[in-house]
Amino acid sequence: MAFVTVAVLAGIQFVPAQRTNPPSHGKLLAPPRIDEVLKRACYDCHSNESHWPWYSHVAPLSWLIVRDVDLGRKEINFSEWRSYYPATRRRKLEWMGRAVREENMPPWPYRLMHPGARLTNADRAALERWVESVLTTSSPRKQQ
Repeated sequence: MAFVTVAVLAGIQFVPAQRTNPPSHGKLLAPPRIDEVLKRACYDCHSNESHWPWYSHVAPLSWLIVRDVDLGRKEINFSEWRSYYPATRRRKLEWMGRAVREENMPPWPYRLMHPGARLTNADRAALERWVESVLTTSSPRKQQ
């Protein structure tokens, strides 16, 4: 039985996950403090600038990580920010504000493997203030 398990685990390594970092099209422009927090805590899943750690090359974990990044990029992609319609940007900012407020992001499994991605209370407060300021000072037609 152990031999079969080892053989299966070795065999699935030949089914690679498609890790990609496509070119960026219209990155988000944010103040330096916000940019630092987003890059540290969000960009691996929500941008085209993902860092692929060694374990993202080991199946079946690699398949799960690629799936999570693909889903994260679909939800909000800071590398594609300026290509979104203004109403879409607004909706995504509202989602982001809610996720930060409810402490849903970054997800706990990611924080477990990436302790530097944990948001401090100051990080959360800065993100919430920034989201609110962009939402209140920008019309849907003229957002960053």
